[in-house]
Amino acid sequence: MDFINDDSIKLNNEKTTKFDDNLLLRKENEEYKNKIYNLEKYIKELEIKCREKDNIIKEQKLKIEKLYNKVKGYENNSHNFSLNDRYRISELENELNIYKSYFLSPGEKLISVIFISIDQIVNNFKVIAKNTDKFSKLEDILYEKYPKYKDTENYFIVNGKKINRNRTLEDNKIKNNDILTLSINDID
Repeated sequence: MDFINDDSIKLNNEKTTKFDDNLLLRKENEEYKNKIYNLEKYIKELEIKCREKDNIIKEQKLKIEKLYNKVKGYENNSHNFSLNDRYRISELENELNIYKSYFLSPGEKLISVIFISIDQIVNNFKVIAKNTDKFSKLEDILYEKYPKYKDTENYFIVNGKKINRNRTLEDNKIKNNDILTLSINDID
């Protein structure tokens, strides 16, 4: 009988241990289920945040695209610029506008003109000036590059009209990218 009691106690202890182990495993299992639930919930929150960030990025790309389309001279989109190129163009345009506002007074604008000469020594010599600059200023720039013409009697023509050297570019009706022809008076 002692033997049965010992076995019974042993069996009962094993059952209790297994029950305790089972209870512990159930508790751990429940904790893991809670961790999994919380992690899945956190992942869903992160996915929502990622979608929100993606939407913000898409909106910013659209804004950059619109800015690019406003860049003068590139409206036709025939150029294959990358988004980074387009953004850089926009940045440079903004920087250029800042410089212009610093150097130009209200009503002033920059004009690029091209000098050529009848004798073809001057060919596509480009000068940038303000529309309010006197023509004589551009003439001096030309003579610095081509000193040969400094000591000759010269006149200039734009769009078939003689240019008055004492008047501004605007007064002489000189526009951006106009070609100015240098002619020499042959008084010998």
